[in-house]
Amino acid sequence: MITIFLTFLKIGFLGFGGGYAMLSLIFQESEKLGMTVQQFADLNALDGLIPGPIAINSATYLGQLYGGFWTAVAATLAVCVPSFIFVPLFLHYEDKINDNWVLTAILDGIKPASVGLILAVALSLMLLTVFGINGLGEWAKASLDWTSLLVLGVVFFLDSKYHVNPVWLILLAGLLGGVVYYL
Repeated sequence: MITIFLTFLKIGFLGFGGGYAMLSLIFQESEKLGMTVQQFADLNALDGLIPGPIAINSATYLGQLYGGFWTAVAATLAVCVPSFIFVPLFLHYEDKINDNWVLTAILDGIKPASVGLILAVALSLMLLTVFGINGLGEWAKASLDWTSLLVLGVVFFLDSKYHVNPVWLILLAGLLGGVVYYL
């Protein structure tokens, strides 16, 4: 329980750029706990279905997965503690931060880094889902999963052409996956 608490405390302190940008850090730290890429894909799917912040949902899921109810509570609290520290400090010093060109430049640099982290997570999930591999180093073992590619295409088409609500797209993708892979 202590290891998971400290892991999510670290994630809470170091996570910048929002929930999707934090997924890369969550994955790196959770790999040390023994999480597989498939479990990470499941976590990412649950994050899309369950309302609430991604970091909190991830902490709760992984805490439950690796230690049960009380570990889930500890992990959830750990990922929230840094916000309880930083938000009041930021609000107190907001004017000084906005007037400081160095801090503004640092925050401006975090924005593209966050996009890069989100793209890295998206690439990892695509490699697992569409090609069945855990990273570019396994490219020789890759095999195209046409069914996953078809589901991706249908969802992309419905989103781009008809702007279907993402909740419906997630439910549709889950239904298609359930029908194709388990029936």
